[in-house]
Amino acid sequence: MIVIGAAASALDLLYLAQSLLDGFVRLLLFLLLYRLYTRRSLRDGRDVGFLSFFMLVAASSVTFDVAFLFIFLVFLVLGVWAFMLHHILTEADRVAGSRAAAATARAHLAPPLLALSVAASVATLAATAAFFFIIPRVGQAALPLRARLGAMVSGFSDHVELGAFGEIETNSSVVMRVRFPDGPAAPERLANLRWRGIAFDHFDGHSWTVDRPQVSALPRSGAGLFDVSSYRGVGPFVTQEIYLEPIGTERIFAAPRLLKLGLATDAVRIDEMGSVSVTVPSARLRYIAHSELEPATRQAGHDPVTPAASNVESLDRYLRLPPTSPRVGDLARAVSAGSHGPSDAALRLTRFLSNEFRYTLALSRQTQLGPLEEFLFVRRSGNCEYFATALAIMLRSIGIPARLVNGFQRGEWNPYGRYFIVRQRDAHSWVEAYIDRIGWVTLDPSPRAGPGAGPSPLGLYLDALRLRWYRYVVNWSLRDQMSIAAVFQRETSTWRQRLFEARRFGDLPPAGAAWAALVAGVVALLLWRRLRPSAAQPTLRVPRFYQRALRTLARRGLHPARGETVREFLARVGAAAPACAAPLARLTAGYEQTRFGSAELRTDELAALDLCLAELERPAVP
Repeated sequence: MIVIGAAASALDLLYLAQSLLDGFVRLLLFLLLYRLYTRRSLRDGRDVGFLSFFMLVAASSVTFDVAFLFIFLVFLVLGVWAFMLHHILTEADRVAGSRAAAATARAHLAPPLLALSVAASVATLAATAAFFFIIPRVGQAALPLRARLGAMVSGFSDHVELGAFGEIETNSSVVMRVRFPDGPAAPERLANLRWRGIAFDHFDGHSWTVDRPQVSALPRSGAGLFDVSSYRGVGPFVTQEIYLEPIGTERIFAAPRLLKLGLATDAVRIDEMGSVSVTVPSARLRYIAHSELEPATRQAGHDPVTPAASNVESLDRYLRLPPTSPRVGDLARAVSAGSHGPSDAALRLTRFLSNEFRYTLALSRQTQLGPLEEFLFVRRSGNCEYFATALAIMLRSIGIPARLVNGFQRGEWNPYGRYFIVRQRDAHSWVEAYIDRIGWVTLDPSPRAGPGAGPSPLGLYLDALRLRWYRYVVNWSLRDQMSIAAVFQRETSTWRQRLFEARRFGDLPPAGAAWAALVAGVVALLLWRRLRPSAAQPTLRVPRFYQRALRTLARRGLHPARGETVREFLARVGAAAPACAAPLARLTAGYEQTRFGSAELRTDELAALDLCLAELERPAVP
């Protein structure tokens, strides 16, 4: 069976597994099940414990959720308890045989051993946490073992295709969390906030794609950030700290218009439409984005004027029309008739679609027309992709360059962690139109309904805990360690200066004086309890030879009962194990002489007691 398992594992690693980690996990699972099936001794149980530990290590490299913390804590407590029990059973089996070992196991399954394991686990966790925050970071070395970090998210896609029909199911899985470390004070009030992912320029009547993208590498500035675009000074400047879930896409999401990007990689690419991508999976998990938002109020004819960013030749791609019915252009010209310039025409078309059409996730095919014509003239309802497509093509038909953008809406504000929770159901499509002397303008014709019932306060608290887990555990970096060390050094220097300048105790700050008095009182109490004689505690402790005798008898399942005297314990041991009666009697006499007598034992007496201990520790003959 071992040969068959080894051959299957080799075949899996070489040909079937998508990554080395997948193959090793399946190999570990096979070994674990095999050892459980063939378990015959305590050593086999120990092997099962080690294999389960390696399974936990493998899981730690593929999960980033805070649920792993609770699984780890349960494993730590039960693992320590199991290894302590394994040691006790091994000693009992070595000294008294399997029957005594079984009785010992039943005796040690009581809560005291579990409480001891909990205490040991807490101490282990504290030491591990200290090492975690102190040891220098080396990055996420296990990431290259994985072929992919996750499946493609159902809400976001690198392409848009119309014409499918059926009920679109919403998904509440979290895609990313967005913090604003530098403000504004109330980011939840930011209007029309979106997270831009990818832009499309070519529509063939059924699907949107990127036609011959020209991808280039972004330069890194002196501050370590990647320069995406220049600041125009027409909108508020915001800094976003984004924690992106492993959703299987290389796109970087940020609020438009993206100016600078900070992440842990040297390979950042951008196309001519401003879509940014990063191929390194670990770099996308957390990054910093600096953006210049659009003005909060944008009115037709009153937009801020900025230099044009594109010439006429480069805008031709955004004016190409698919083979569609002339009715689409006629409808666009009828709606925009009488407009005061391109900006007013774009706003009229946007309001027309938003007011006259209905948003729905239930898509049905009613005619043989193209998907855009059926949406505009027959069904008059659809999802955001239909609304954005209709607006983009109608804008192009009246000579306004337009492109379609995929990304996410603002998401849900978490007041406990002060960040946005963006879910898969927040995936969205909108339009960017180019207006002369203004630049690219965001237009959203989709009349999406407001968000439904959000999570409970407990759910928001748990999600805030997940964000802190990502920030201070998963993404704990060398820079964080250096900043904490700098803060500690600065505070230490401050307190040293204050203590040096204080000429008397009253000069200390009230808080510092209170802490100093508290520490001094605790130290004094501990020293007093340590040094004072106590009537409850005898001056003479239990001799070492008698403690050794008690440990030897404990391995045989014999323990002194609460309130039982040494003579009573001697009588009970003599009845249960007659071979131990004579050496224990001499040891008991030596204990009474040392414990209650005034004279110390002589050298020959101590030697005789050592012989008694050796006789007592001799394994019993069955």
